Amino acid sequence: MHCSSGAAIITHNFRITTVLKILITGSNGMLGSTLCYYYHNKYDIFAFHRDNVFYSLGKDYSIDLTNFSKVDQYLDQIEPDVIIHCAGLTNVDKCEISPKVSFDVNVRITENIARKCSNKTQFIYISSDQVYGNCKDNKEKNTKIQPINQYGRSKLAGEKIVSELCEKHIIIRTNIFGWNFNPNKTSSAEWIYNSLNNKQEITLYCDYTFSPIYTFNLAAIIIKLIKIRFYGIINIGSPKPCSKYEFGIVLAREFGLDQSLIKKGFVSENSFVAQRPKNLELNTEKLSALKIRSPNYNLSIKHFSANRSDGKILKHVK
Repeated sequence: MHCSSGAAIITHNFRITTVLKILITGSNGMLGSTLCYYYHNKYDIFAFHRDNVFYSLGKDYSIDLTNFSKVDQYLDQIEPDVIIHCAGLTNVDKCEISPKVSFDVNVRITENIARKCSNKTQFIYISSDQVYGNCKDNKEKNTKIQPINQYGRSKLAGEKIVSELCEKHIIIRTNIFGWNFNPNKTSSAEWIYNSLNNKQEITLYCDYTFSPIYTFNLAAIIIKLIKIRFYGIINIGSPKPCSKYEFGIVLAREFGLDQSLIKKGFVSENSFVAQRPKNLELNTEKLSALKIRSPNYNLSIKHFSANRSDGKILKHVK
């Protein structure tokens, strides 16, 4: 192309790329800290946490999420492309004992953050398999689910708010296990490992089935959903369910620990503050239809074991 003066005008097609800004709430939790670790090399990470940071590799913000004005201020400053809302009260019995606290943490905080999302922001809400209660149809399209405990009800209420307020939302129903970066916390899988490693007998339930997934495997799936711009509700867990007892046996086998230390127990023989559904098997057909593979629980346990044994990722976990 030439201008009238005869001087050549050279044009270039520049590809402008920006680093995705991901804000993670609950970054001191088991999932939140995993997401920070998993994403920090490729994305611009902003970590919201309540206490002293244990592991984020991002830009840290120590904040009480009930301080709505401060949360709003930070969100205005950051202008995240993606918000992954991991923060919440997940202790089922504590939610039952303190329903107002569970509502404030799992619903009101979620609503405040969701209201700040612009049409450009993807909001990812980490929900729970507990929303299904005693339903026999644990599929995302089931609109008649009825949680049987306060935790499940509060998470379902959070889901409804997110779906109403955020056009670009992903609601993830899942059941995770993993290593805690916070040395003051111990997950159920860590408890199984620590107990067996110390030659202690434990009891695991045979009549409680679920679809667990390792936190690092979930992190990989979340970023795939972000990239394909999936929006809606999605179950993410092991396509092959297992009982708590079966989970423990596979974990013991993977670590070379004594399986005979695991005794069979039954939820029906125990009394809890909150009711527990016995069948929390997640139907993962919707995820498979997106051409995204979720690992069976035995493969997730292999990854869980590898991260502990190689001493690289979790070398600071005692």
